[in-house]
Amino acid sequence: MAEFEERKSELTELARRIGWREAIAQHYGAAEYLTDRGRAIFLDLLPLEGAEVLEIGPGFGQFTDLIARRAKRVSALEVDADQASFMREKLRQEGIANAVVITGGADCRLPYADKSFDLVILNLVFEWCALRLDEPHESAQMRMLSEIARVLQPGGRLYLATKNRFALRYLLGKPDEHYFNMRFGSALPRRLADRLHGKRPRGRLYSWRGLLRLLEQSGFRVERSWWAAPEMRFPDEMIPTEAPSIRAARRRGVRQGDGRAVRMLTGMLPASLVKHFAPGLSFLAVRN
Repeated sequence: MAEFEERKSELTELARRIGWREAIAQHYGAAEYLTDRGRAIFLDLLPLEGAEVLEIGPGFGQFTDLIARRAKRVSALEVDADQASFMREKLRQEGIANAVVITGGADCRLPYADKSFDLVILNLVFEWCALRLDEPHESAQMRMLSEIARVLQPGGRLYLATKNRFALRYLLGKPDEHYFNMRFGSALPRRLADRLHGKRPRGRLYSWRGLLRLLEQSGFRVERSWWAAPEMRFPDEMIPTEAPSIRAARRRGVRQGDGRAVRMLTGMLPASLVKHFAPGLSFLAVRN
């Protein structure tokens, strides 16, 4: 996302003059990450109809207007003031009146009352929760989950999507942006990775079991999980992680990864193990 950091302060004014899509194109080129509506297929899995929704870390609002068109109301909490400003202008241009954007959340706390929401969406944000803090990532992430449990109604749901610590791309030695593009990065033992790099990592990833344990410790029960194939930033399908669903997807010829080596190795994995080495983890969890 480094390419999106430059000149953000100019983006809202440009969007007012030429429209939000044209402003994105002028600043960032094609920028499919910000404009590709196909990235939103995970929304079809969520109980959005008539819901009070909190979207944490919406970025430039890639999904916010789509959520608002299905939900009763959306509260969007964005840590970056320039991105929040652009989102407000985008929502205005899209005619969205049931979404409110505020800036905050850098401390992994939520400025909302208890039991305010039916659904919280945390999409590719959890790993970066403590980026702006001087404390262990784990403590900040646990605080975030505790805060989410607090603002959810009993029986409310959390959709959490994050990258997988043991994704095959990391196990194969690809650069890990959470460790300043160090090879293997998150897949290494924590202490070894920290010692090799010599700096506090920018983000913190978890394994499938590790994230499941964090959710359970925070008062959640996982209802469902999915494999975003071929990879979670640009998914073609959201496949349930149960082995029969993965076998069925393979018979349909689903792409099993975003590179030749990853595709080959994923195809060799027993279906029951795919969730442990997939590029990302996508959970729908219920607040107890």
